[in-house]
Formats: sequence, C-alpha cells, structure tokens
Amino acid sequence: MSRTCRLRPVLCSMAVTALLVLASAARPATAPRAMATTSQTLRLWYGSDDPTERAWVQGLVRRFEAAHPTIRVQFSFYSLDDMNTKTQLALSTSAAPDLIYSTPRGPGLPAYVRARRLRDLSADARRRNWAAQLRPGLLAAYNATLAANGTAHDAGKVFAAPYLLAAVGVLYNKAIFRALHLAIPRTAAQFAALLPVLKRAGYTPIGFGDEDGWVGDAWYLTLVNALAGPEALRPALRGAPSFRFTTPPFQQAAATLQAWAKAGYFSKDLGGLDPQESIQDFFEEGRTAMQLVSSTENAQILAEARQEDSRAKEVGLFAFPGARAGQAPVMLQDGYGGWAIPIAAKDPAAALTFIDDALSAQTAATLLAQGLLPARRIDRGSATAAPFQRDALAALAGATPGVYVDAAPVPNLLATMEASLQRLLAGQETPAALTRVLQAVYSTQGRSAAVGDTDGEF
Repeated sequence: MSRTCRLRPVLCSMAVTALLVLASAARPATAPRAMATTSQTLRLWYGSDDPTERAWVQGLVRRFEAAHPTIRVQFSFYSLDDMNTKTQLALSTSAAPDLIYSTPRGPGLPAYVRARRLRDLSADARRRNWAAQLRPGLLAAYNATLAANGTAHDAGKVFAAPYLLAAVGVLYNKAIFRALHLAIPRTAAQFAALLPVLKRAGYTPIGFGDEDGWVGDAWYLTLVNALAGPEALRPALRGAPSFRFTTPPFQQAAATLQAWAKAGYFSKDLGGLDPQESIQDFFEEGRTAMQLVSSTENAQILAEARQEDSRAKEVGLFAFPGARAGQAPVMLQDGYGGWAIPIAAKDPAAALTFIDDALSAQTAATLLAQGLLPARRIDRGSATAAPFQRDALAALAGATPGVYVDAAPVPNLLATMEASLQRLLAGQETPAALTRVLQAVYSTQGRSAAVGDTDGEF
C-alpha cells in the first residue's frame, strides 16, 4: 500500500486567472415561441488537506449536475494553504468563484468575514430552513464564531453553512485492549493509568502525528475541556477581555502533555509525522493502542482498516473521559469547513442551490457511507455504517460538546497555539511559558504573535 505524502507548498506569488461565467440563450429564428434555455457555470473552489476527500466530493458534484442539467460545475480542489492564498487574492476581483468551501479557522472564513468579502446569507438561510436541517444550534454557533471576527454589525448573521461535523475522539485498537484485559477509561486518571501499562507491554500508547500542529492542538484543548468544562471556555469565542489562558486548567493540560511526551507515551517521530501518515502507521504496524482523531479523518480510517495488509482490523472510538467520576466525557465538536458565497460571485443563485443539495438528506447519506459525520440531523438508528462509525455516533451522543478555544476571534491565536505546543512537546517550552504566550496573543488581539501562518485544520 502506498504511503500518502502530502505537499504543503508556500506560494510567494500567484497570477490569478479570471474564470468566466458562460451564459447562452437559444432562440432559433424558426421557432420564435420556444422556451429559452440557459446554461450556467458554477465555479466552486474546495479546500481540504484530506487526500481521500477529493473523490467523494467529485461524486457529489456529478450527482448535483445530473439533478440540475442546466448547471455545469467547474470544480477546483486545493490544499488549505493554496486555498487560503488563492482565495484571499481573488475575493475582491472578477476572478472570485461563485462558491467556496473553506476552514472556519484563520486565515480562512474568519479572514474573509473580517474583510467583508462574504455574502450575508441570513435571509437565504431562513427561507431555506437550514437551521432546522442541521444539528440543533449548529448553524447559529458556527456563524457566531465567524461573526465575532467582524464588527458588531455582523452579530447574528449567517455567512456559511457546514455539512460535515468535526468531532474529536480516541481511536483505539480493540485487539490490544482485549489482549491486555483493558477497559475503556471512565475518568482522565484511568486514561492516564493505561499509558504505562501499554508502554511496558511493548506498544505505543498514543499514536501522534503533529507535523501540521493541529493534533497537538486538539489534544491540548481536549484536556482543557475535560479539566475546566466547556462552559468556562465559551467566553473566549466572543473575545471576552476577562478570559484568561493562564488559569490552572490550561497550565495543567500543558504539563500533562509534556509529561506524557517525556515518558515516551507518544509516537517517537511525532514532530515529523503528519496525521495521515500517523493513521497509516496505526493500521500498517498494529502496535499503536490509541490515537486522537477527528471525524473528518473517518474516511481514511475506514479505508485503512479494509486494506489486506492492515494489522488493526478491529478498531473503535470513545470520547475522552471527564476529569472526575460521574462527569460526562468530552468531545471537541464544531462544523468543519463551511460553504460560503463571495460578494463578488457572478451566480449566487446557483451557489445557493448547491448549498441546499449539500445540506440534503441524500448528501448526509453519502457522508455516512464514507464513514463521516454529517452536520445534518440524523437518526442514530439509521446509520448503516461500520462498527467503528457506530462507536463514533454513540460517543458523540453521550459526550459533552467541547469548545474549540482556538476559534476565538483573535488573529494568529491558532498559529501561535500550534507552534508553541510543538515546542512544548519537544521540551523547548515550559507549560507556564506556553500559557503566557497564549495570553499575550489573546490580550493584544494577535499583535504579539510569534508566528503568523497556520494550516487552519482541526
């Protein structure tokens, strides 16, 4: 099985080629009463770093074209780095696409809201009943975070609609747990107690590919949510001046991660391993017990499990346990990328029609078939996917939704958090220093950030 090697090019300059909307009206002279036929080209730019995503998104595009024969979709798939760079250049020009799918982390959708380059979809969302189709409260929460990056005038507006759910849980090898007579942990202390047992037995307790930085970020925020509770973290999403990253939960979570790294509980080459490669190692080697994954990686997980040479055929997923007995487990949850329409779009009507299709029950069924979690409301019992996916749905139903604090409306917060956590895991930064840096970035609205680039994943 070939390994996935994802390239992350840095674009120093780019010439943006204008893409033209083609429209033609056929009115034969011999048939003056014939109905006019209009052909539309919907220019769609899609950003993702998931190597398995392109194929099934193309399937959604082909299905849409079959259902709407007068609309041809000009589909372009980009890595997130390329997408962010190209979109920022094009949004205010005639080269702007009609529809974009991009990350709700900077410098994606938040930057476009801040620059006032996205169409206000509030009236369209009400008329098309998007909120009722999505998971309870998801559309409002998703857009509240985006709107917080704009002005007070943007509060309550809808700028984008997600169709995938990003939910973070712990992938585990059931065969390893069974061989060592281990049970799914019910508290954070029980989880920590598993790690030395697994290491002594010759396994890698936690698979960890942090080359991109987002896995370390997801681990950190998972621990913070378990320790502090999500409600204590929500003020950060509004940019509340009183919010502090120097509180004990943030420091304790950082100290825990660093201690686990020093004890050798993570993959040895975590700094040079990207998340996709880490998942491949989990299945190809079969010696990793657990790994924190996002539900956006489910398609790859299921594909790897089906490979003939996979050594981890039997896998499951559980939500990270609460800090105390009786406390519900926690899963970071949010809409993943969002569908948005640039103000400069030439055919917003066709773009809205595509969003309707993306939020439909038919698309949700397609996502479930890929092992992914739709943002649309679904009946748990209707899922006909693999046991791993059923585990994920059960974990999601029983967990408290965690808060992605890195989505706070502060430029460079996510980039600084990811980079600082990489240094922390390498033993180059202390927990106290990490929390001080995060607080400085937050309180100065990003002006004190030591880094300014991020892949925007989660």
